[in-house]
Amino acid sequence: MSRTPRWLLISSIAAAVVLTPTAAIAQTATLDKGITVAGAGSSFMSNYVEQCKADVKKALDINITYQPSGSGAGRTGFLSGTTDFAGSDVPFTKAELDKMKAPFVYIPITIGGVAIIFKVPGVTELKFSAATLAKIFSGQVAKWNDSVIAKENPGVDLPSETIRVVVRSDSSGTSNVFTDYLDSAGSGSWKKGVTSTFPVPAGVGVAQRGSDGVTNYVASAQGNYSITYAEASFAVERKLSIASVVNAGGNTVKPDAKNISSGMGDAKINDDGTLFLNFNTTKADAYPISTTAYLIASQQMDPKKGDILRTFLTYALGPCQAKAEGLGYAPLPKELVDLGLAAVAKINPGSAAVPLIGGGAAPTATTAAATPTTAAKAAPTTVKPTPTTKAKKPVTTKKKKK
Repeated sequence: MSRTPRWLLISSIAAAVVLTPTAAIAQTATLDKGITVAGAGSSFMSNYVEQCKADVKKALDINITYQPSGSGAGRTGFLSGTTDFAGSDVPFTKAELDKMKAPFVYIPITIGGVAIIFKVPGVTELKFSAATLAKIFSGQVAKWNDSVIAKENPGVDLPSETIRVVVRSDSSGTSNVFTDYLDSAGSGSWKKGVTSTFPVPAGVGVAQRGSDGVTNYVASAQGNYSITYAEASFAVERKLSIASVVNAGGNTVKPDAKNISSGMGDAKINDDGTLFLNFNTTKADAYPISTTAYLIASQQMDPKKGDILRTFLTYALGPCQAKAEGLGYAPLPKELVDLGLAAVAKINPGSAAVPLIGGGAAPTATTAAATPTTAAKAAPTTVKPTPTTKAKKPVTTKKKKK
């Protein structure tokens, strides 16, 4: 029997966020309340980011903005210098890394599940295998009462209506993760490859921008008989039905905090601080479409902006994790918290300590020894990229995806 990795033995949310504060530092950064630190990108992480930045605003009256423009747009904005930080569910591509001129860090900010969200009048519970989802989202299965769906949902009164497949229109990390899952776990039923721009199924497809866009469409009157994919918190906000997914162990699971944490159990940490996901984990309670979202920041920032961002991140990786489950995410395991804090310590290294909110821990580079990461040791152009998150075969923590 395989043993659960040490970093996933989380007995409670509290265990995920209890951090040992570093030794007291005499000087504390003075935060400039007259400037704004701007970020954009992943809509997957936006509900968590909004909660954490609202808390920091209330506690310290500092200004952070975040535009959920999609992972692709977030990375593009960061590369062009139009934002101070980016949010992305997937790492930079090789082509993007080739444009990077300054060192940066990936900071895991939250973990969550890509939920399968549907709206079928009279039906509140459905389950799908990866192969069936691949057929639905590619347009191979076009009716709700198709035998492929009916076989997996015995006893459910399925209508003969056409399935309206709602997908992201923007370059999306969620689309990348979802297509990666379909490609990895779909038993050959997905023929479209791994992509951040979801291929709209001919005739039955509807494209909407962002997680807000796809879930708002499903929630609307025109969203009857539709299906989409988005972070679970968007479905919870809009009171939409979330399907169960059959994992590689043959069990039917939903994207709750416990199952998401289990689904991340076979993820491996790459040398650049990103994760290599395994969508085919056979853990009994693993939600298979589980992933992480990264905040991306430069190692050398304007000092005033850097102090604000480090303050926000220290809180987001600390006490704010206790709010993750209530928002539809899962708290980061301690090992990823430590990884994140080590990355935060590389933003303007040597700067004064940031104010701590609610008992957070000051970022310290000494935590870097717990998990290998090389992204901050050399210019990003020397870091081998991880273009997608696919992990059909487990790898060691030191092996990078080719």
